[in-house]
Amino acid sequence: MPEKQDIIQVSVKAEESDIITESGSQKYFADFHALLTKPSCREVSVQGPRRDNKAEAIRDCELLRKTFDNEGELGVKRMGESLRNKASDMPVATPEVLEGIYNAMRQSQVAPERLIPPGEGWVRFNDEMLWEPRSEVYFAQKGNQMGKYLMKDAKSNQFESVDTPHQSAEAAVSVRAGGTNILRQGNKLDRTVLLPELKKIARLTLKFPLSFLDSPASAFALFQGIRSAEAADWCAKNFHSKLIPLLAKKIHSWKTEELQKLLDRVLTDLDAEVIKSPHAFSGSSAVLALLLGDRLVISAVGQFRVVLLFDDGSSRELMRGTDLHSDAERIEEARGHIRKDSLIRLPDADSNDAEKVLMARNPFQVLQMEPQALDEKQVRTQYRKMALKVHPDKQTEDAESFKKAFARLDGAKEVLESLCGADSTAVADLHQVLQAEVHTREGAAQLLSVDAAPMTETEQLAEDAAKSSRRGIKKLEKLEHLVKAEYDLAVATYREAVETLRRPASKEALPRQEALRLQSLSMSRALGVRDMRFPAPVVVMRPESVSWQVQRGTRVALLCGATAALTDQQLTKSSAAFKRCPRASALRWCQEMSGNSVMAACLRCETKGEEGQGHGTGPPAKKQKTQQGLRWCTWAHLSRSWWPQEEVAASLCDTSSSSISSCVSWTPRRAARVRRAAAARPRRRRCRCCSGSMRNQTVS
Repeated sequence: MPEKQDIIQVSVKAEESDIITESGSQKYFADFHALLTKPSCREVSVQGPRRDNKAEAIRDCELLRKTFDNEGELGVKRMGESLRNKASDMPVATPEVLEGIYNAMRQSQVAPERLIPPGEGWVRFNDEMLWEPRSEVYFAQKGNQMGKYLMKDAKSNQFESVDTPHQSAEAAVSVRAGGTNILRQGNKLDRTVLLPELKKIARLTLKFPLSFLDSPASAFALFQGIRSAEAADWCAKNFHSKLIPLLAKKIHSWKTEELQKLLDRVLTDLDAEVIKSPHAFSGSSAVLALLLGDRLVISAVGQFRVVLLFDDGSSRELMRGTDLHSDAERIEEARGHIRKDSLIRLPDADSNDAEKVLMARNPFQVLQMEPQALDEKQVRTQYRKMALKVHPDKQTEDAESFKKAFARLDGAKEVLESLCGADSTAVADLHQVLQAEVHTREGAAQLLSVDAAPMTETEQLAEDAAKSSRRGIKKLEKLEHLVKAEYDLAVATYREAVETLRRPASKEALPRQEALRLQSLSMSRALGVRDMRFPAPVVVMRPESVSWQVQRGTRVALLCGATAALTDQQLTKSSAAFKRCPRASALRWCQEMSGNSVMAACLRCETKGEEGQGHGTGPPAKKQKTQQGLRWCTWAHLSRSWWPQEEVAASLCDTSSSSISSCVSWTPRRAARVRRAAAARPRRRRCRCCSGSMRNQTVS
């Protein structure tokens, strides 16, 4: 048989690099690969350092091959490590290195080699500068401004010196996160996003380096759907694509106030996309948390609550969502109405006369008049008729609502009286606009006289609708000086009609999407829910933010949706046994609520290095893999092990034939051998799969 020969291959390979030098973006390196047969078969692979040009990589190949021929396997590995160490000895543009280089220049008058700035993502701008495209910061590698970081002024188009980029620092904290939800009936409305390794995720998903951020860097998000799950689902899937590019735009140090504004911007961007999408009538409450180093920044909107739970049993509330009744005055001005704990925009069968007047969208609806019968006599007659229904002196219940409705009648009477002498055509057009239900595709198309058929390509339709709206607004300009508020509302209504027709829609989904607008809300601030925000802002998207310095031995309860109603005592008592288990704590909080779809998340903050120590109470965060005593397992696990099956059966089962035959089908002769082996070994414990006796020993 011929003797096997060693196979040796040495080649030059190329790859793309984030750091661009004067030679371009390609990096070359020597690749040594050998299959050795003596004294045993093995594989040896050694790579040289990354080089700017191919000639240097070829010289590395020759050196590696020569070293292998002379010194063998150990020699080529030593040479590869030596080459990499020499190549890494290049100047990095830290302040200390720059000062040393400048001193050397003054003493020797010798031009230094090109400087390489710290961090990732630099690309070649010209022969003298590198450029970080996301933050638009430039670094001078040589020339008069060598070693300086520059930014281009937008007005003068000149370079100005800026501070040195932030050097990433490792904080002595560790945060573990756990989130959970419970679905009791109906559809799941909540979504949880936990990104514990934000830098790694940014590199893998969006190819964005975040090397200038402090560590640990983590992001967490909770979205509770309102009316349906579409908005929450879209926000959860696109949350990281909004956050990471904003973080990458700055390579200098982030101030806490800037991080709060950044999270507010993320919520605003998500909201802008939702209200332009087909599921614009769906909504969501949201809680965003960003951890950079030892700073935790939180921004939220809707129904939420954030609470700090300390190991000594105390608690402190960080922030809470705005209560529905706190916005009552603003809601009434936008023609919304609060009934018990629900917010409604359109009157229904349960609405009384006062609610119908308060929720009327325009003066014509308040007095229930048509523009054809608009004269002062008819206005006064209709006013007296409506005043009898809502006069507060004739009401025994909810007198405050009837008092507000009576005041609304007075205002509507004045507006219609001012329109009596105006152009009748313009008044009729104003009435048509204010009465139109522009949140439905049919109502918007009827107002703008365009096609109402659902379609996914809406560019041409939106252009025709915009032209029609401009013509309609032009006709109403003569009424602007008479009824300024009603004119502004008509303009906003025209614009909302154009946006309704601009949204893509399918014939199958349109009825379900438009039916969502008939559902009430339990909050006055949220993402999405376009019908409650335009043209009158019954609901607003106004984020709130807060920051906190991370402390050891603390849990952060992130509550969104129904769980926001939990008290501090309920949070502390229900999870007292799980202080070091964030996911178990979140699960207990969800169990405390009785909603159909509830969610919660918990962050456990520790000093780095103490995660596995016994601080606090409760079971360990993760069950240890090695345990003493009996380990229970099924017969299927044992039958696939390397042990002989007869010995396994003898070790586990008793002498009864039913016990053995229930585990596996054997021939009668083989089963007899197993029974004889088992007869000599009486057992005490029982096998879970076949109820046979088991030995009191560890099975692995």
